[in-house]
Amino acid sequence: MRIAGALCIPFLAASLAFGAIDGTVTNGTSNQPQPNVTLTLVKPGQGGMRTLGTTTSDPQGRFRFAKDEPGGGPQLIQVDYQGATYTTLLTPNVPTSGVDVRIYEATKSPAVTRIAQHMILVEPSQSQTTINETLIVENATKQTYANPELGGIRFYLPPAADGQVRVSAQGAAGMPIPRPAIKTNESNVFKVDFPVKPGETQFSLSYVLPVGSPETLRGRIVNIKGQPPGPVRFVVPPGVTLESKDIQSLGQEPRTQALIYNLIGTAYTVDVKGMGTLTQANNADESDADVPQVVEANPPVYHHLGWLLGLALGVLTLGLLLLYRSSPIRAAGK
Repeated sequence: MRIAGALCIPFLAASLAFGAIDGTVTNGTSNQPQPNVTLTLVKPGQGGMRTLGTTTSDPQGRFRFAKDEPGGGPQLIQVDYQGATYTTLLTPNVPTSGVDVRIYEATKSPAVTRIAQHMILVEPSQSQTTINETLIVENATKQTYANPELGGIRFYLPPAADGQVRVSAQGAAGMPIPRPAIKTNESNVFKVDFPVKPGETQFSLSYVLPVGSPETLRGRIVNIKGQPPGPVRFVVPPGVTLESKDIQSLGQEPRTQALIYNLIGTAYTVDVKGMGTLTQANNADESDADVPQVVEANPPVYHHLGWLLGLALGVLTLGLLLLYRSSPIRAAGK
């Protein structure tokens, strides 16, 4: 009996090391199980994504992967459905049975989305001006907006940027994903092809203007026809001011001391005076324990995604946005 028990131990260990993953694919639009959907189990690593297996949901929407690789980092279940990719994160030491994978029907109508926030952070220095734009797109419906022709958002890129811009997109509870900026037929206008799923999707843009050009910023806000626009705020660090008839001051953000301005129309010509960065402003306030600090801290999943470390654009911008959205200045500027 002892010998038989000893022989069972390796098999038991093997079953624990490589367990099955099962669950149900649910269509969030109809709130019904979704059959005939292909699911892929992938594992992030230093060399990118490694496919562990594929399966298809049955008539009741149920699926099963024969084995996973627990204990060695996160795994992802990915589903491509009607032009959008849906990702479910499986972290170590959590149940892998009864996993809920949710997808949505797609629509090409931008009317299901709206621009909830648009923030333009201006950081001038002696050699250049760094611009970080953050757009929060809200989708309060149970459909995914997916329209490659129109894009998820459109934006104006100043000619002084010479077409060089870094873009990332991040869905609700997702990770920043680099996306290309695609030229449109309009001069200096680009689009980002990224589906906007139910919830909030964040688009981050980062570009640099050479020395001399930051003295006056010229641009315009580009909206997708049918997509309701939202307020546009300019943000500058302490030591920097903006002057223009196209903006109005909303005051100073109390925790970061950043100055915030509201754009009155859709086009602007803004004079920039002074130099500064929000990073320096935050470092100066580190002694205040009651002030939330903007820290470049990578979630545990990033230890397995080295190739994405440099792609989390707008971390500083997002931190300021979160502070600003909870600030009384936001309410006063509405």
